[in-house]
Amino acid sequence: MKAVRAWLIGLLAVGLVGGGAAAALGVVQAFPGFQLFGVSSETRTTQIINSVTRKEQVVLLSLGIQGITKKEQGCTKVLGVEVPGSERAVFMQYGFNAKVGIDGKDVTIVHKGEKQYLVSVPKFMFIGHSDEHFELAVENNGVLSWTSPEIDKLAMINAILNDEAQRGYVDQNQEILKDQAKAFYTGVISGIDQTISLSFEFR
Repeated sequence: MKAVRAWLIGLLAVGLVGGGAAAALGVVQAFPGFQLFGVSSETRTTQIINSVTRKEQVVLLSLGIQGITKKEQGCTKVLGVEVPGSERAVFMQYGFNAKVGIDGKDVTIVHKGEKQYLVSVPKFMFIGHSDEHFELAVENNGVLSWTSPEIDKLAMINAILNDEAQRGYVDQNQEILKDQAKAFYTGVISGIDQTISLSFEFR
């Protein structure tokens, strides 16, 4: 009798386990996104914006700049005596587009009378450059140039784009920049009222 009960209890246990498994399988099949077992995970990304700078730069001209720059280095001296053939020379060809204009937030428009306004334009500025291309054109070194340090080509590139060079690109185009500024603001204000008369001053 005890053996029969044990057998029945075992059969019931197997049936319950099997039934539970079948039920679980049915849930999985009915809900494909459901997982019986798994590990929950969460990913968070936090960004902090430290500052926002508003730019109102107006590009008045885009200049196509091309040229060749040269850097020469004299002979190395040993005990005060020049070593013939130790000289170096580098010629680098370059090209890029330079953008010049004004900072629009510094432009002021003052009412001067009936339908008359004065547009005060700030100092022209170098805004940026693009499509840079630098290529070594010629490198002319003496037979003993290995005794002297190499010419820094990166320094040559930086000299083409440094602050002094940028200011030069602006200074060389003052008149056309003034004409472009007049045309730009005349077009903007004429779109509002064609009867308005404008005068300009350049700071």
